[in-house]
Amino acid sequence: MRLIDLVERLDQLPDEATIYAGRPWSPEVRAEAVVDDENQRSDYLLEVSLAREVLEVWSTWRSGRTPSPAEACAAVIHYAEWDAYFAVEE
Repeated sequence: MRLIDLVERLDQLPDEATIYAGRPWSPEVRAEAVVDDENQRSDYLLEVSLAREVLEVWSTWRSGRTPSPAEACAAVIHYAEWDAYFAVEE
């Protein structure tokens, strides 16, 4: 599954799942959500619960607007890379 498709389905994934995605991260890379993975994968992106929080903050900072799939994916990738929420454009 592509990362953009997985991010679009965040509400259907278990809270305890972790998202893994190939690098370099982009909406089109292969991604999966895994629960209780004992392998230390090098392609860790974010926990599902944290990705949901990222999108909640994105929406709050934009007066409740729902992000498009591309915007949601960009916000999740930005957080994974910078450990910071995606700022509102001036």
